[in-house]
Amino acid sequence: MPASPETPLLQARGLTKRFGSFAALSDVDFVLEPGEVRGLVGSNGAGKSTLVKILTGAHAPSKGQVFLRGTPLPAGAPLEMLEAGIACIYQHSSLVPSLPVLDNVFLGRQPTRRLGFIDRRTQRERAERLIAEHGIEVDLGALVGNLSTVKQKEVEILKALALNARIILMDEPTAWLSRSEVTKLHRTIRRLKSQDVGVLYISHVLDEVFQVCDSVMIMRDGRVVWNGLVSEIERQRLVDLMVGEKLGAASRAATHQERKPGGTGEVRLSCKDLTRRNLFTGVSFDLHAGEILCVAGLIGAKRSELVHSIFGSDRFDSGTLELNGAPIRIHAPGGAIASGLGLVPEDRHRDGLFLAHSVAENLSMVALNKVSRLGLLRRAEMNGAASRQIERLGIVPQDASRIVGRLSGGNQQKVMIGKWLEAEPKILILDEPTVGVDVGAKAEIYTILRRLRDQGTAVLVISSDIEEVMTLSDRIAVMVSGRILSIHDAGTITQDELVARIGGAA
Repeated sequence: MPASPETPLLQARGLTKRFGSFAALSDVDFVLEPGEVRGLVGSNGAGKSTLVKILTGAHAPSKGQVFLRGTPLPAGAPLEMLEAGIACIYQHSSLVPSLPVLDNVFLGRQPTRRLGFIDRRTQRERAERLIAEHGIEVDLGALVGNLSTVKQKEVEILKALALNARIILMDEPTAWLSRSEVTKLHRTIRRLKSQDVGVLYISHVLDEVFQVCDSVMIMRDGRVVWNGLVSEIERQRLVDLMVGEKLGAASRAATHQERKPGGTGEVRLSCKDLTRRNLFTGVSFDLHAGEILCVAGLIGAKRSELVHSIFGSDRFDSGTLELNGAPIRIHAPGGAIASGLGLVPEDRHRDGLFLAHSVAENLSMVALNKVSRLGLLRRAEMNGAASRQIERLGIVPQDASRIVGRLSGGNQQKVMIGKWLEAEPKILILDEPTVGVDVGAKAEIYTILRRLRDQGTAVLVISSDIEEVMTLSDRIAVMVSGRILSIHDAGTITQDELVARIGGAA
């Protein structure tokens, strides 16, 4: 039956997905029109990922149907969904870093000549036509691994367009982008919109939803609880619908917590003129017991490289570290752990967790001395440690045997923090501790960090989220291009001043 002019580009009717007795989705309806950017928001575990998996064919719904221009699409058929014009750009890149842009764009479906040889000329002509049509600036010969994160996102968009995608799902597309890179990506999205591509934009960064989306769909507990124009809902109402009024209030209250610049006054960690050639130069600061020091800066300011050098997972060339007033040189992470340091890394999937292992196994990973005897792991002690951290951090579900990869992003983040808490560090370093988690989980993580601070732990946080820095910090260190430019007590610098100092308005 031919589509009428009123037929939506994409329509979902009654989508339901059950895993045993658990309903991950319940009767989800929505439409996406040509040239519409529709936000999809909700707490971790609200059902967003399950919905994306149904739309991409990775899951077949237990009930319901997806329609493209009025035509029903096959359930649970990824290739057919792709061929129909539905592509997804995930939070973690699906590109091959060692291949050039051109090969990534057409990987697995290169145009060929006789005898099966790749037709490089046709491949390049198609790519150049797409670049000109959509205004994407990228070097087709550049290795993907050498590109900035935002350029890699643009390559993924180009790859989707090469598949003739008319619908692009974007799952947390700005998780590791700087403010200026977010602006560039949003510019690309607006170009897609002007060419009648429909975009489903999934994000925990609510400011971005209000900036780039026309409409927004809010999910909670597997159901759509609100669906309408962005202009019809205020941020506070959106947060309350996402996480409930109690957590919404906790999120707002987080901005009014007592600040403790300098903590107890006892210097736990002192960095003096730390330098690593071509990365950071002359970095000096003191970190006190009982305080949260946030290092703010753009992605690329070399903050992560700094903390990895402090932790011993990378080296530094000159300068000194002092721990509790005594000089120390940490040559490996094992030495850092033995000295009372912990590091929660930026990328939980790549560096922080064993996703195929259980919650109990992950929570015991850096405190094996507590759960082993004569080199053998003791399951009872592991489960006891897991129960302790599950209760302490509010990890859901409260199941120590649950595979970590099956938890929501917010609960994975809590497990990653919990494994370091089990080691009882005196100094805890966290690199982007709330990336990819919702506002409710953020409020919970802030409460955890403040509790640690109040117990005397020295907490060092690396964050690109200006709102987070202003909410969480006792003191703020501004880092630009590998240098600490200034350090401020919380409350002595405004958000606009901080943005100007780190160059975030660029």
